Amino acid sequence: MREIWYESDALNRFRGFGWMKEPCRSCDEKTIDLGGCRCQAYLLTQDPANTDPVCDKSSHHERVIEVVRAASKRTEAQEQPIVFRNDANSRRIAALNRDSRDSDSKDREQKS
Repeated sequence: MREIWYESDALNRFRGFGWMKEPCRSCDEKTIDLGGCRCQAYLLTQDPANTDPVCDKSSHHERVIEVVRAASKRTEAQEQPIVFRNDANSRRIAALNRDSRDSDSKDREQKS
């Protein structure tokens, strides 16, 4: 664990401020939020170095607004089975997420 935390290229890439793109690089809050969550940035933009989409300065912030709007329209909780993570399930879930994002993207293009 120690080796992963201190020696991992993936983790070391996001230490400090040098990796930050704009608007994070020049943001007054970067020493407080450290650029936000890399996982959220990757999930919603497919680039972990992008500004966290939860930040209203992010060019991808509208994705978060869309998710919140969609969630508020649900009237009842949808029961879902527990999915145990393994390679096959992870690939299946990633493919479903990609298909969903592609569909959402096409819907937005049609509305434009």
